[in-house]
Amino acid sequence: MRNWPLRWKIALYSASLAVAATLGGAITTWFVMRHAEIAAFDRRLTTDAQEFFRDVEHFEGGRTNSGPVFEEILVPLSLRKHLVEVTDASGTVLYLSPRLRQPFPRDGIKEFHNHKIDGKNVRLAEFGENGLTLRAGDDLKEINQIGRDIFLAMLGAIPTVLLLTLVGSTWVASKAIAPVEEIRQAAKRITAQRLDQRLPVPSTKDEIAGLIEVLNASFERLQRSFEQSARFSADASHHLKTPIAILRAGVEEIVADIECSESIRARAEGLLHRIHHLSSVADNLLLLSRADAGRLELSKTEFDLGEVLEGVLDDALTLAEPLDLKVEADVQKHLLLKADRTFVAMMAQNLVENAVKYNTPGGRIRVEARAVNGEVEMTIGNTGDGIPKDRTGQLFERFYRVCGGERVPGHGLGLSIARELARAHDGDVELVRSDGSWTEMRVRLPRGT
Repeated sequence: MRNWPLRWKIALYSASLAVAATLGGAITTWFVMRHAEIAAFDRRLTTDAQEFFRDVEHFEGGRTNSGPVFEEILVPLSLRKHLVEVTDASGTVLYLSPRLRQPFPRDGIKEFHNHKIDGKNVRLAEFGENGLTLRAGDDLKEINQIGRDIFLAMLGAIPTVLLLTLVGSTWVASKAIAPVEEIRQAAKRITAQRLDQRLPVPSTKDEIAGLIEVLNASFERLQRSFEQSARFSADASHHLKTPIAILRAGVEEIVADIECSESIRARAEGLLHRIHHLSSVADNLLLLSRADAGRLELSKTEFDLGEVLEGVLDDALTLAEPLDLKVEADVQKHLLLKADRTFVAMMAQNLVENAVKYNTPGGRIRVEARAVNGEVEMTIGNTGDGIPKDRTGQLFERFYRVCGGERVPGHGLGLSIARELARAHDGDVELVRSDGSWTEMRVRLPRGT
């Protein structure tokens, strides 16, 4: 039920509450009705007893020897349908209902109470007047049956209550969460490239409207922060390019100077290597800032991916030689792709360079590419120590490196750039597997042909 739609959860909770309320109402009604029926029974029996003694008092025979005169006819018809016993002052039974096999037990209780007689739950009371004692009562079976009928009738209504509650609460929930669904659909349209979009605020001044206003204010702050960050990266990268180019040209002049000593030339070559790294970082940051701002322009042309990968693999062989790495390739022939050739090459280059950097001496690299269901899938795998599971979630974060230090060169931007470029083509880059022996990345791109 955790993954059920909200409207179904509301309907189920409402139906459960309705069933519980119906069941509770049935039990309460049973107790209330039973109490009311017993109270009515007591009143009727008391009235019949009073009528009995009144008839005895006014009987034509009057009193004999100052004692009451009793005749069976004096027992009212309404009383005869109950269990009745009449005794005189000496305890002699003057009348006993045919339904009674033996006189009532003498428990000394005169008020209405319940007593077991012949396995039946009988409610009885004792009345006395003018030397006569009337004990009357009856089986509670009929009263209990009325309560059971009411209880069962209410239980029988539970399926109807459940169905009506489910249907009704589903409809009500759909109406209630309709604004939430609109918010969800509108929020899906807000992306890094469309942060200027806002959620529609309903005319109602309820909690949902207040929530939307808070969210819109948050989006406003997020847009300003995002634009400032993207602008800073772009401006910094742009303004760094000129001084870096001037610095590189100056160092290259020193390296090319024939009068320069070997020690100075060696230092200059080291500086030139660092300058190339710095220039690469500036170019990468500029590329990422354009991607963040949605201003990454793609120049799509149709080309054979195999030709692009051939050049990438040539570079891989050069990079792999110092580590004695074996480079394997399985690329489908005439694999046409309509995309930005430069960016696709950059994606492949970044992933292959990672496969070389994080490999082990004497290891292996394998590059595969094929068409799958209207897409091009390119996988780059390599031997190595693998990526710890607790770090895979940060793998595509900028400047994040699984292994740092001088042993592994780089700046932690290669995977971020590869993913941004793939997503700009409506594709993606993902980690397929990584264990102690093999790590594999997959690039998916729509063929567009």
